[in-house]
Amino acid sequence: MAEGNVSLSTEYCSGELQYATSVILAILHSISGAVSVIGNVAVLLAVYLTPSLHTPSNYYIASLGAGDFLVGIVIGPLWVTKSALNVWHNQHPLTVAAELMSMQTLITTTFNLAAVSFDRYLAITRSYFYMQTMTQHRCFISIGFIWAFSFAFACIRLAINEPTDLPYLWIAVAIIGYTLPFVVISYSYYHIYKAARHQLRRIEADSRAASVVDEGRKSGVGSVNCESQRSRKAANTIGIIIGIYVLLAFPSIVIVCIQLYSTSACLKIRYIRFWFWGALVSFVSSAVNPWIYAIRNRDYKRAFKRVFKCWFSRQGQQREAHRKSTRPSTC
Repeated sequence: MAEGNVSLSTEYCSGELQYATSVILAILHSISGAVSVIGNVAVLLAVYLTPSLHTPSNYYIASLGAGDFLVGIVIGPLWVTKSALNVWHNQHPLTVAAELMSMQTLITTTFNLAAVSFDRYLAITRSYFYMQTMTQHRCFISIGFIWAFSFAFACIRLAINEPTDLPYLWIAVAIIGYTLPFVVISYSYYHIYKAARHQLRRIEADSRAASVVDEGRKSGVGSVNCESQRSRKAANTIGIIIGIYVLLAFPSIVIVCIQLYSTSACLKIRYIRFWFWGALVSFVSSAVNPWIYAIRNRDYKRAFKRVFKCWFSRQGQQREAHRKSTRPSTC
């Protein structure tokens, strides 16, 4: 009888998934990872091959793309394996590796989003100061710091041994990886849209004045208007990416809060199974981001077309060469 109670207690406190659920999760993680790898390789190649994209803001986007690429090429397979093998114990090497890399990419993503938001804030509101101070060298130093800090902080996961202590680590991740970057993002976008409204009113006033003076002045105002629209569109694109990221990360934040405020250690362990779904939803943003760039930015769209055209052309040449090499000799 005692053995039966122990068995029931163990089952009740298990975070194990049902077989069908683990298979579905493995398939979905595989699809998300593959799309993320393909899209973010295209982003990195687009920035590398397109001179017009060699700007600080696009370097931050490339850094963000590198983080999203890691999600697809490293974290995706880890979660596929965890789901397929139904690994839920917090100290299992697969779990530790998956959570460590999840923390690293989370911090890399949010810090890069904060950096590119602040970059757009300076470019729009303090353009002269921006041109004087935001050099390529300083941009690369800040990107290097983001990556070094993200790996150093994520390694704290290696020191956590008790499953019930993990929610506290994730709260620290939420404060450092979410709260601080989004304070910077909120500040930047408040001033970006404030400056955009001011510029719009000024352009409208200049346009009315130009229509009275001459066509030459009108042409000059038109070019300023076009540049202002490009800056606002770039800021709006980053805003869309941030909004999607927050929306998809929200389920994971809810799971952390539920685990933290639960008074039952057994319930905290049972909630582990929800992490499989929360992780899947949050990783979707890594697969979506590249296609947002392609839709919203003409340079990225053209670069993507070149990259995929080159790739498909090379694949066709390889298939043709293979077909010729395997063709039986007619001699």
